[in-house]
Amino acid sequence: MRTLGLLGGMTYHATATYYTTINDHVQQQLGGKNSARILLHSFNFADIMTPWAAGDRDAVRQQLCDAAAGLQRGGADAIVLCVNTNHMWADAIERASGLPLLHIIDFSAEAIRRAGLTKIALLGTKVTMEGDFIRGRLEQKFGLEVLLPAEAVRDKMDEFIFQELPHKIVSDACKTLYLDTVKDLVGRGAQGIILGCTELQFVLKPEDVDVPLFDTVALHARGAAQWAIDN
Repeated sequence: MRTLGLLGGMTYHATATYYTTINDHVQQQLGGKNSARILLHSFNFADIMTPWAAGDRDAVRQQLCDAAAGLQRGGADAIVLCVNTNHMWADAIERASGLPLLHIIDFSAEAIRRAGLTKIALLGTKVTMEGDFIRGRLEQKFGLEVLLPAEAVRDKMDEFIFQELPHKIVSDACKTLYLDTVKDLVGRGAQGIILGCTELQFVLKPEDVDVPLFDTVALHARGAAQWAIDN
């Protein structure tokens, strides 16, 4: 079994889910006293968000690249970036570490294709929804049609994601916004919904909606665990 190098702490709630899910999967697959081989670099989230809020994206990228290189030196065999938005620097992190990065969206896309779906809605931060690093990968690598919420809705989602959800607070206004958005997207033809932010698992549950939810955290963590077992 290979060693997974986790870049976490963005937020720690999601990272805890990754750690638990990966180890649960390894235990289920291998039985006995087996658990995952994991190296974890957990950031102080404030150290990430301070330059992010100031518009200094290069400083955030450099922190991620430096940490990934440290995981490589520690003996990791692959990088698992425990957040969707920062996959905008996936290529830079691979180069800095010299290790494969197990891309978060690939495992969700594979699950979507196994389900026979072709038109999917993407929810996440505004950067994730509007950038090419998630949506473009879904479209170009996996041939999926991707729907997004209206621009005004994307702005409001960012407020909830950065202000409430890091504290694991899900207000009634937040829940209503997401439920209404899913209803609109399904009306536009979405056959399923990608929870493309690691904290959206707290907001939407399968019983809340009439179409499949694809939780990137759960799918990424299980996929990475299986990769470690298979290799």
